[in-house]
Amino acid sequence: MCSILAAFLLLTGCSAADSKNLAQSKSKSKPTPERSCSLFQGSTLAPTPPPLPFGGDVRLVHYNAYPYSDGFSSVVALRDGTAYAVGQRQFPAPNRPDGPHEPCGSLRWSSFVLRWDGTSWQEMPAPERVVEPRHVTATSDGHIWVFGICMDPSANGGGRGCVTHWDGTAWTASEFQIEDTQFAGVAAFARDDVWTGTYDMLQHWDGERWQARRPPLHIGALEGTGSGTLWIAGEKDGHPALARWTGREWRSVPRPPIPRVYKDQGETRVLDIAVGDQGEVWVLSSMYWICGEEEMTCTRPVLMKWDGFRWTVKVMPEESSIGSIVSDGAGGLWANASRNLTHFTGGEWENHPITRGPLGGRTVAQLARRPGAATVWAVGQDGTEDEKMPFSNGIIWKMDP
Repeated sequence: MCSILAAFLLLTGCSAADSKNLAQSKSKSKPTPERSCSLFQGSTLAPTPPPLPFGGDVRLVHYNAYPYSDGFSSVVALRDGTAYAVGQRQFPAPNRPDGPHEPCGSLRWSSFVLRWDGTSWQEMPAPERVVEPRHVTATSDGHIWVFGICMDPSANGGGRGCVTHWDGTAWTASEFQIEDTQFAGVAAFARDDVWTGTYDMLQHWDGERWQARRPPLHIGALEGTGSGTLWIAGEKDGHPALARWTGREWRSVPRPPIPRVYKDQGETRVLDIAVGDQGEVWVLSSMYWICGEEEMTCTRPVLMKWDGFRWTVKVMPEESSIGSIVSDGAGGLWANASRNLTHFTGGEWENHPITRGPLGGRTVAQLARRPGAATVWAVGQDGTEDEKMPFSNGIIWKMDP
């Protein structure tokens, strides 16, 4: 799933308007105006959040009061109530290794991980090497894996897919390195049984090394269950496909019947997967077709459910916008839909407004439900279009139905 932080992380901290104003000031020999990327007291410090928890159904329970830009990208919840959230933040780099930080200089990126101990979210030591995290997974004995992008000098300043592992004491970056940085998902069944996948490759950790395995389909999403079953959804021969790993072999299910709605309808791509406690598997896809006089590509959400015997396919309204999905544990589904969390049960959708942050934003990156319970966590960021730092701050929301 793609990182929603990208738009903010491309910003360098000084706007084009700032540069123009500075040039004009110098030409007129006037004092240099205050720059929006400087951390002047009271002007660009992170906003103070309201007393937490705050809000209605989807409550704001944690806010990163960080003076630069940051945000969360992934969250995982465990059966014992522990949860982990991972994100990315910017910080100013010094002009020299032993020099001071320059607020208007170049910005670097780093990852951070928070742990929910049942009472509050506490920041852990920073993960090694991963500068743009995409997914986090963990086991109940305190082992954590963060998957994302590591900077690779040999890739002309670009990055490669990589993983770092917390063993309860320290982070250790793995030799695992792949060119594909679009992780389809992660699943950890035990400290020696961890899976991740990209479009055309699965990677399995057996406790000693990562092994590449060829999947039976092109992967769009991946999820594991508490019983140790691994599901992958994606595309095969131009059609949506679903398969599960039995521990010995892959077993595919019948192809879902995608209705033909448009004359110029193209492929249907898998975006996310959610496996329920009753064995049902939800697959969120996007239908593509050519639309308008300028022949643009339009999309429309398609929600599919496999109950173990047959498919139920629901084409959502064209104006619908659905992001991350997660099972509610009772046969229904939670989804991130614009500025709401929406609950699908009994064929009906019920919206629950997401509490906005002090900057006015509320962008959700991912959802996670505590196994065996109804609690749903949502992580993302508060954001603003103002040309002052912080451009965004990380938010964690909690839903207790």
